Amino acid sequence: MMIGTHHDINSQGNVISTDVLVVGGGCGGLVTALKAKEESNIDVLIVDKANVGFAGQASRAGNGILGFNNNTDLEKYMEYHVRNIGKYLNDQNMLHKMTEVNRNALKQLLAWGVKVTTDKNGELGYFNHPAGQWQYLGIELNMTNTLKKRAIKSGVKVKNNIQITALLKDGDAVVGAVGFNVLDGSFYIFKAKAVVLATAGCGYRSIRMFTGRGEGIKLAWDAGAQMRNAEFGNFFEVVSTQMGESIYGTQNFIYNQNGENIWDKYVTWDSPDVCPELLLGMEKEIREGRGPLYVDMEKVGDSWKAMGADVDDMDGLTRMFPDKLKWMKRLSEREHMYFDPGKKPEVKVGLHGNTGCIRVNSDMATTVNGLYAAGTDTWNGSAVGGAVPNPGLQRGNGLMNAVATGMFGGPAAAKYAASTTQGNISSSDVEKAKVKTYAALNRESGANVREIIINLQNIVCQVKYNLRRSEENLLEGIGKLEELKNLLDTVKIKDFHELMLCHEAEAMTHTAEIMLRSALERKESRGFHFREDYPETDNKNWLKWVLADNEDGKIVISTEDIPINEYKIQP
Repeated sequence: MMIGTHHDINSQGNVISTDVLVVGGGCGGLVTALKAKEESNIDVLIVDKANVGFAGQASRAGNGILGFNNNTDLEKYMEYHVRNIGKYLNDQNMLHKMTEVNRNALKQLLAWGVKVTTDKNGELGYFNHPAGQWQYLGIELNMTNTLKKRAIKSGVKVKNNIQITALLKDGDAVVGAVGFNVLDGSFYIFKAKAVVLATAGCGYRSIRMFTGRGEGIKLAWDAGAQMRNAEFGNFFEVVSTQMGESIYGTQNFIYNQNGENIWDKYVTWDSPDVCPELLLGMEKEIREGRGPLYVDMEKVGDSWKAMGADVDDMDGLTRMFPDKLKWMKRLSEREHMYFDPGKKPEVKVGLHGNTGCIRVNSDMATTVNGLYAAGTDTWNGSAVGGAVPNPGLQRGNGLMNAVATGMFGGPAAAKYAASTTQGNISSSDVEKAKVKTYAALNRESGANVREIIINLQNIVCQVKYNLRRSEENLLEGIGKLEELKNLLDTVKIKDFHELMLCHEAEAMTHTAEIMLRSALERKESRGFHFREDYPETDNKNWLKWVLADNEDGKIVISTEDIPINEYKIQP
């Protein structure tokens, strides 16, 4: 039966109808849902495989957000960003829109009840960044839970513990999705006039800070959406060797066994944060035998020490809120084993990932009708940041990106949904998606999904594939990913949790392949993309965006010239 009615598909699973379906209950998804609901009063549903309000990245890192005070020269900020951070690969129109919405976004958070730094008069309060081009504000750690409460009060519906495994289309438009309950395995069919993906990009399960598994990217890809700038989804960081966690604010105080400062040795520009030059320098030092590297905690600046203090009250402005202080207190005993002044914790480079390559326009619409995306899923794909992964040399910018893109995408998706009728859902398409969803559960024997994830990490986390790249190494890495993809078709799992892992592994492996194939195409070095065989930046031939398209299931890479002559800021 090719044309499915509500009655037809009702026998195949639990059917839920809505106007706008938001996949992902973190910051980007919640802001999207709130804006869609409050501006249009249509039906909005958020679905998350965990718990809405406690999902995504903001619930772990929500202690600072990028801001611009009334004295910030936004045009000067734009020029600084394009020249020094984005390296001319920004979509400058999108960057301008993001910059202009910043203050309204912060005010909107306050209106929704989110605790953000304010002065004694209740106005937004800012902390200056040393680069001098932007500011920061403190923000409550549990901001997503605050947003969830506001969303439910506004009439947004929430569905937890559902992993979305496929999008449904009617012709060239997305009209819904399917998924399963990760606790009991029950199957769900969602009818929607518009779908928004906000699944936090892809962090490859490598470091706990970033939680995305690439599921939104895989969903968009399978629906025919184009990807862009995936080669810049390789966010490496300074990581404690003992803890496997990032050590923020210590990048200027890393030393080799000869006592040489790594930052001073390799970073020749006034970088505002951890940069490729530092990371490549750290790798070089270790490779050439001057490791292990360490952080000298006695020399760490006062700004880092303030982050670890019980109180941080400067000029009457609170940087830390009570929830953050409680969280830090719980971690302090473990952290102080390594980070107390006088100690020298060993550090290395570690991959966060943060790949978010779904191409979107300034309204967060993908290249597929009815499909939108927000948050980290779109960071590279919107080209707002240029040649850097999220948060792009600006702490707090990832959080602001999630808020701003939600403010853009929510109203746009709602407007689209209000102007269209619900498309037909084919019961045969539902059945195909259902069979694929549970395929690993029905095999008698096969590969171990946890081993596949470890093998994936052993590829994407290696410096030679993802930081110090070359044609030879990239081709080698792509070959290994293709082998993993074949193994994924043979996975045998024992329960619904492992079924969730299986879909995560498939999404992460696919995202990694798009990233490495895009890196293979870009034959130059720029920003976080470094090629040993093309070590120079080439503005003559490579002011281009690298694109990835789904052609009959194959990844086809091409390029698009940046409209640099139409932009104000040029090399």
